[in-house]
Amino acid sequence: MIIDLKRFFQADGLSESFSHELDLSGMELGGVKPFCAPVKTSSRLTAFGGSVLLQAEAAYTLTMPCDRCFETVSRTCMPCFSHTLVQELSSQEEDGDWILVPDGKLDLDGLLQEDILLDLPVKFLCREDCKGLCPTCGQNLNEGSCGCTQREVDPRLAVLQRLL
Repeated sequence: MIIDLKRFFQADGLSESFSHELDLSGMELGGVKPFCAPVKTSSRLTAFGGSVLLQAEAAYTLTMPCDRCFETVSRTCMPCFSHTLVQELSSQEEDGDWILVPDGKLDLDGLLQEDILLDLPVKFLCREDCKGLCPTCGQNLNEGSCGCTQREVDPRLAVLQRLL
């Protein structure tokens, strides 16, 4: 969705809200397509002092395998994002967190997609205390112990075993 911001840059106090859906179903993360349904977004643009404030909310469900036990987990996320959009940077604004839109046209889908990707967790776990899989037999340790005997520890690393 391309939004023409020229009228916002020229009219202080102008405000507009809109909603749309963002299709991320083709995106892959680690060989998995986590977005099974379109991402619902609602955004508000507000002009002030020659710049435009973009406030956006997204709502989506991620379906990913747990990084420790590989069980499929679905999690609903509702992040909020905020950006200040400017057509040009003055010397005073160079140090700030601004998004430069020199031609006055904002690619909202691209910006929101970037925000959503940056908001995703680095590790996706089914629960905080997930025990993962047994490295010997592959048993899901969340469902019970596997009965495997503990492996022999490399004698050079035995000192570290005492720390656990």
